Amino acid sequence: MGFLAQNISPNLEEWELEEEAFLKSILSTLSPRRRLAALLSIGMVTAVEVSNRISVNVFLPDMQGNVGASSDEISWVIILYNVGYLCSLALAAWMTRVIGTRRHLLLSIALYATGSMGCVTAHTLHQLLISRLIMGFGGGAFLVRVVILSGMLFPGREKLAAVTRLYLLIAFFEVLYPVSTGWITDLVRWNYAFLIDFPFLAIGAFLIWKLIPPGFLFERKTGLHIDVWGAVPLIASMACLETALSRGERDLWFESYWILLAMIAAAIFLIAFMWWEFRPENTAPVLHLRMVWRQGSLRASFFLVLIVGGFFGAGLYVTPQYLRFVQDYSATQAGGFISMYTLGLGVGIQLTLRVFLPRLGPLRTMTIGFMALFATYITIVYATTPTTPTALLAPMIFMQGFSIAPALVAAGNIVTSSATLADVNDISTSYFFVRQLGNTFAVTGATVLFDHRMTLHSSRLLDVANRLDPTVSSTLSQYAGLIHRNGGGGSNPSLGALQLFQNQVITQSRLLSYVDNYFGLALLAAVALIIIAFSNIKATLARHHFLPW
Repeated sequence: MGFLAQNISPNLEEWELEEEAFLKSILSTLSPRRRLAALLSIGMVTAVEVSNRISVNVFLPDMQGNVGASSDEISWVIILYNVGYLCSLALAAWMTRVIGTRRHLLLSIALYATGSMGCVTAHTLHQLLISRLIMGFGGGAFLVRVVILSGMLFPGREKLAAVTRLYLLIAFFEVLYPVSTGWITDLVRWNYAFLIDFPFLAIGAFLIWKLIPPGFLFERKTGLHIDVWGAVPLIASMACLETALSRGERDLWFESYWILLAMIAAAIFLIAFMWWEFRPENTAPVLHLRMVWRQGSLRASFFLVLIVGGFFGAGLYVTPQYLRFVQDYSATQAGGFISMYTLGLGVGIQLTLRVFLPRLGPLRTMTIGFMALFATYITIVYATTPTTPTALLAPMIFMQGFSIAPALVAAGNIVTSSATLADVNDISTSYFFVRQLGNTFAVTGATVLFDHRMTLHSSRLLDVANRLDPTVSSTLSQYAGLIHRNGGGGSNPSLGALQLFQNQVITQSRLLSYVDNYFGLALLAAVALIIIAFSNIKATLARHHFLPW
């Protein structure tokens, strides 16, 4: 995502020099019009994947009811997609070398479409979970690939115009998808919301087949092996880690034998992967970790990239649940609010690309983004109630998306600011991989925090109710009287009044737990500002002679 950065060539390894020369010779044969058409074709498929991933949170409660799943079981819809997504993302740079960019994209579209069709026809939880896993394996390739190609196809000042058009296209889908899928869910059934994907996937596949040059984007010498010994432990490590993090709170973490085993397996597989990748005889690794480690900007901003991914994951996890379970909005209405979030994100990205980043540089832009996020989340903490009016709720959600844009663009720009043409593939893949890890950690953290605070708030509210017994008795009497007048002869006023009271306690407990999550996100923004203040990012950028334009 180093959209405006200048690529600088430090001391490169032999393979980097060969790939850079090969890339320049290939790209010089493509006209600017064909480059833009190819970028936007991949961008359309990327927009479908990103928009669908955001929209699933809107109709997750409807999905749960239709397949007869518990809240614990339906969480695997998100877990398994993330498992497939992380594994696909980790292998993205390597796959372009193994089968070529065009084949990799077409294979990913086929996997994603297969999983999406499985969701359309799913009537059981098992079929739905398998389909989501396949979708994740396909979907992990698109975003990282379109960002990498934007830097390769449009060097220098050409990047700004190309990336502006790319993100306008993605923002268009992101704004329309949530409300459209919510409307289909309310009108027909959640399964049919996945049918929106197919026309765009078909058009995108045809255009990619026509516009992307065949063969390998990176020249491969004969005799280079496929790095199976690197791919297998990496996939196994990510699968174990994602499962352990997502299931840990529900299974009491290390009190569960399976969670402990998964964490140990994840660590062992990761160590084995890193040991193999750093060995000099591995001439075609999954990730060129020696080269990645050489990038000071990535090392310096590692935790900031994690935090940026965390804001994406936790923010989109908490907001739809608050809208559906506390405010009791329909899927269409909740989708409209999420569209406000994506609209704010799109506007923020365009403003960052055009104004903040060129004038302020990446470090100050990132600082502004984290300050805006801190202010936005503090505002949400104090303004969120069970009946917050739409006129106040919509601007807050808009600002949540708008505020994350400067931090998002600046973080990507810092990481890839010194990447050469040959290194863009591996550096950008590493950036998105770290960001997705932050997303995973944040969702896990939000789940843990919600469960703990839900228990705490419920017990405290019931304790207060016991101490305010006259008030509670009066409230229960009013509920019972209401049920007696309107419930008919078969109703049980006392039992109904108790159920209404319990629902009020649950709603209030949920609200306070969501507010605690927003407060945690505000603290996370403060931590990011502290890291910026005391880290060596500024010195690292100075050593690499970063140019913001």
